[in-house]
Amino acid sequence: MNLRGLVADTRPLQNQHFRRLWTANIVTVIGAQLTVVAVPAQIYEQTGSSAYVGLTGVFGLVPLVVFGLYGGALADVFDRRTILVVTTVGLIATSGLFWLQALVGGVNVWLLLSLFAVQQAFFAVNQPTRSAILPKLLPLEQLPAANSLNMTVFQAGAIAGPLVAGVLIPVIGFHWLYLVDTVTLLATLGAVVRLPRLPVEGV
Repeated sequence: MNLRGLVADTRPLQNQHFRRLWTANIVTVIGAQLTVVAVPAQIYEQTGSSAYVGLTGVFGLVPLVVFGLYGGALADVFDRRTILVVTTVGLIATSGLFWLQALVGGVNVWLLLSLFAVQQAFFAVNQPTRSAILPKLLPLEQLPAANSLNMTVFQAGAIAGPLVAGVLIPVIGFHWLYLVDTVTLLATLGAVVRLPRLPVEGV
């Protein structure tokens, strides 16, 4: 009996570039979910207003939708490695600013919401670009397996991120949570920087 069809196809992980990027994406996705939980929790702690908490959904969703579509267009025009580097640096910078504002305390809620929107915009461009580079890194027959592996990370991160945030916030506080996210994102940047150039064909 052939059991190959019953287990996950991990052949894409044999490619060092995909393996580094896939591993680093675990950090990126979980970190994004940490922020999605931490920001409204911090806003509620500062304001006690459920209305402001509700606004985090708007400030997070709109950039994800708008820049998610725009990110695919950018990946068709510019070097995809460059896009990943810029957006990853943007994620690190915004996460660092989250850490700074939590450390200082008493930051205006609108500034916090705006920072959240900027970070989600970087994330929205980063993720479709990661998918767009797969045909440059892997043979055609491995693309379904690679997409499946990426989806597994995204789904696992969507579960693990809020769980980790819920456990850590009462223990270490918001500023340490943001700092952990900032530092771990450096691993993602390392994986992205080590990618080969990924120019658009014909450009």
